[in-house]
Amino acid sequence: MYRILSLIALLACLPNASTRADPIHSVADGAYWHHGSGWVFAEKIGEFVRVGIPQDVAGSEDAVAHYARVENGARSTASVDVYLAVSAAAGELETRSGPSTDAVIPVSTGALSASRRVYDAETPARVGVYFIDAGEWRVRIRITGSQLPVMDAFVRDQRWDSLAAH
Repeated sequence: MYRILSLIALLACLPNASTRADPIHSVADGAYWHHGSGWVFAEKIGEFVRVGIPQDVAGSEDAVAHYARVENGARSTASVDVYLAVSAAAGELETRSGPSTDAVIPVSTGALSASRRVYDAETPARVGVYFIDAGEWRVRIRITGSQLPVMDAFVRDQRWDSLAAH
């Protein structure tokens, strides 16, 4: 009896291994594929280069990757969040506050478009936040920088076909 109780106590103290598979996989050309959405985080998008490996967010289905570019000594950064419409983080990711200029830009040959919100539009430190609703999955892209055409190009040049095809 003592041996059985000891075994049960020992098993109860063992850490629980996650039964979930890794949601992000390395693929060709230095890119990473997000299993749930089909999204591909490319190694390079236009002038932006991915910084590090994309990560799942707090063990959820959500994923994020970070990109950066340097031009004339000025660094611009971008984050690409891919998340479920029902994600616990959706409310925070989609919060839109403060004075801004808004526009809608097409992002793919399909029906997808981005709702663009630019903060501090008249300063070199502007921030662009793009929201893309693809049904079950959503993408939020946040970019800092001074050149709006470069920011828009980063959004348009994403691998939209990977999300739409999933």
